[in-house]
Amino acid sequence: MLAHARGAVTVRRWPRQRSETLRAWDGADLYLLDLPDTAAAGPALVLNDTCGALALLLPGCVVSGDSWLARAALLANAADNGLTFDEQRWCWPDQPWPAQPARVLVRVPKQLALLEYQLWRLATELPAGTPVALAWMDKHLPGNLLALVRRYLGDIDLLRGQYKAHGLTGRITGAAVPAPPYPGSVAVPGFDWELTVRAGVFAQDQLDVGARFFMQHVPSGVSGRIADLGCGNGVIGLVAAARNPAAQVVFCDESWQALESARENAARYAGSADTAFHLGNGLAGCDGQFDLVLLNPPFHRGHAVDDSMARMLFRQVARRLAPQGELRVIGNRHLGYGGLLKRYFRQVSRVADSDKFSIVSAGGAVER
Repeated sequence: MLAHARGAVTVRRWPRQRSETLRAWDGADLYLLDLPDTAAAGPALVLNDTCGALALLLPGCVVSGDSWLARAALLANAADNGLTFDEQRWCWPDQPWPAQPARVLVRVPKQLALLEYQLWRLATELPAGTPVALAWMDKHLPGNLLALVRRYLGDIDLLRGQYKAHGLTGRITGAAVPAPPYPGSVAVPGFDWELTVRAGVFAQDQLDVGARFFMQHVPSGVSGRIADLGCGNGVIGLVAAARNPAAQVVFCDESWQALESARENAARYAGSADTAFHLGNGLAGCDGQFDLVLLNPPFHRGHAVDDSMARMLFRQVARRLAPQGELRVIGNRHLGYGGLLKRYFRQVSRVADSDKFSIVSAGGAVER
C-alpha cells in the first residue's frame, strides 16, 4: 500500500508473482508526488512511471514511457484500486501526447539515452515556461545527469533530498537545443549491416560482445518458427533469418523502442524473410509453438539484480517449445543458467563458452 497525502493505492509490479520481493514504488515517486501542483490549466505529463504509483495519484495525467510491462502494471493496478485509466492517456516515446501538458514530472530512467531523447522532445515541443521536475534515487544518480539536464532546460534548481532521493526543477526555455544523437547505428561484423538503435536500447554505440559471441552460434536448418526473445535491435533474429530462410522469425521485446528498432532493421536487412513483431511480456500473447527460441535473459529488474524474469521466460518457453524444439540461451558464465534450466527442461547441454559467456541448449519440457 502506498499511502500519501494525495491518497492511498495498492501498487504491484507486473507480471504478478506470489512471493514478490521488490516494492512497486520508491522514494523518487514520493518525491515527485510531494511537489506542489502548478496553477496552470491542463494535465501533468508523467514520464517513466514504472508501475502506476504516480499516474494513479495524479488524476487526469498523461503518461509516456518505453516499457510494456510498466503500462501493464499501471492498467492492472488501476483496476485493482477501482480506478479508471483511459488507455488513450498512455503514449509511447515517439507518439504525440494526447493533451498539451501544463507541467512535466520525470522519473529518471536507467537508460540516460532515453532521458536525453525525452528532454529533447520536451524542449522542442512544449511552450517556453512549462515547468519540468525530475527525481531519482540517490544510489542510482548518474554522474553526468545535471550536465545533461542543463543542456535542454538551461538553469535548474537542485532540491533538497528526502526519501533517499533527490530532485530538480527547471522550465522549458524556448531556446534552440542540440539534437540528440538518436537513433544511432551500430555496424555488424560479418554482415553489411548498419543497424538502427533507438534511444534507450541496449548497446547504443557498438554491438555488445555477448551478441557477437551469440551470433557465431545461431543454428541453421530450421524451417518452422524462431523467436528472438528480448530482441533489442534485432541482430540475433536477423542472423537467424539469414541462416534459416524457410523459417518465420518473431522478434519479441517489452521495450517499444527496441521493437521499433528491430522492425526498422528487418525492413532493411531481412529481405524476403517471413518476420513478425510482438510487443509484450515475453512470449505471452504469441500464438502457436516455436521450433527455436534464442534468448539473452535479463538479470536485472530496473536497477535491482533479480533472476525472476529469466525464470519466467524459461517457463514460458517450456510451454511453447515444439516437441523437438530448442531453446538456446546466452548468459554471463557466473549466472549458471545450465542448472536453472534443468528445472524446466529434460535435455540441457553446453554449446560454447568464452572467457565471459556461456551458451546453453535446452529442450524437452519437464512435465509440471
